[in-house]
Amino acid sequence: MRGIPSKSSALSLAVAAGALALAACSDTATSPSSARPSIGAPAFIVGPTTNHAGSTVSHFVSNATTQYCSSADAIHSYTVPATLAPIASCGTAFDLENNLLTSYNPGWSQPLDGADWIGPNALSNEYRTNPGSYVFQTQLGSIPTGATFPTLNDTIVSDNAIAVFLNGFRVETQVITDCVGVPSSTCNWNQAFVISDNNPAHFNTGPGSTNTLTTFLVDTPNGGTPTNSYACVTNPQANGTLGFGGAAVATSPSHQANGTAWTKTMTATTGCENPAGVAFWGSLAYVPAPVLLNDQGCSPGYWKQSQHFDSYPSPTLPTTTFQSVFGINAFPGQTLLQVLSTGGGGLTAFGRHAVAAYLNAGALGTIHYGLTQAQVISNFATFYNAGQYAAGSSFFESREDGDESGRSCPLN
Repeated sequence: MRGIPSKSSALSLAVAAGALALAACSDTATSPSSARPSIGAPAFIVGPTTNHAGSTVSHFVSNATTQYCSSADAIHSYTVPATLAPIASCGTAFDLENNLLTSYNPGWSQPLDGADWIGPNALSNEYRTNPGSYVFQTQLGSIPTGATFPTLNDTIVSDNAIAVFLNGFRVETQVITDCVGVPSSTCNWNQAFVISDNNPAHFNTGPGSTNTLTTFLVDTPNGGTPTNSYACVTNPQANGTLGFGGAAVATSPSHQANGTAWTKTMTATTGCENPAGVAFWGSLAYVPAPVLLNDQGCSPGYWKQSQHFDSYPSPTLPTTTFQSVFGINAFPGQTLLQVLSTGGGGLTAFGRHAVAAYLNAGALGTIHYGLTQAQVISNFATFYNAGQYAAGSSFFESREDGDESGRSCPLN
């Protein structure tokens, strides 16, 4: 019915409120705390991986809008796949919160405010769900082009055990086994499992991108473990509770499949039915790409003056050769200063504005100048190889200080 909190990890794992124990617990009802912290609580926004400074953060929770992919149901299957691509045409999950409050709670803890327990059927908080695996999806939205430090944090309680996937990549997996023999406070439905993913390769970025969080819920038979080949060896617990921490409620006959005829004998579609559900809350964060101000740029006339040589970005010097910077022998043997000091139009004008652009990119930075030094070099090569000297000259000159560009030269 339930699972041991443990880890088989590709990425970092942390546990809310204590270390994650390789232990199990019995099928006995508990009385979880009625306190329900709000979405603004620190536990909601801080996970095992701290969001990078300056992050844009969005939150997600499990509720009736979470997708449930019934086409992926696998009765009596307890194997977690290595990858799990997002599934199309999913319906919505069954929100179990009202059932837990007004009818029967098998011992699940109360999730964070805003998050609800969800399941694969309307009564999956009771002993009515076939052991097997069930898939839920959450669409986390897009990450804009140029964003950095993407971070997913997800806090989960579940009955039984779960694996979490992001855009098909498996992030974390719990040990798939029932929770028997120790205090239920250490079971997955009472002790949070906190996962994190900050691998940029796992995130989709750009206009129209989507990021899909998949929660793969495995509901093992009562007492089922890998050692006993997931046999059903225990009966339902005698009592649940009304709500979170309320009065005891008898499990039989009203809250189990077939009433008093509930059986441990499993067929292809019946037997050993038990509670199955998951609740989660988390955040997706990223640092947006910097806004380019494009408000600064100094002219060749500035850079050729000896009193400004100390503004050259290290390690560049006035004596540095043009070819060593741009990789093109457009001005054989000439230094940057010599190219800056050459008058005339055509290639010579193109060269001096290109040198000024390279120095601006290094001294002023991308936010204010709008190009990196590598981009200056690449653009010079493109215009030079096409023989478009005048166009190249205009391209760089438009980024220098002046009334037309609206830019200034802030250097001394």
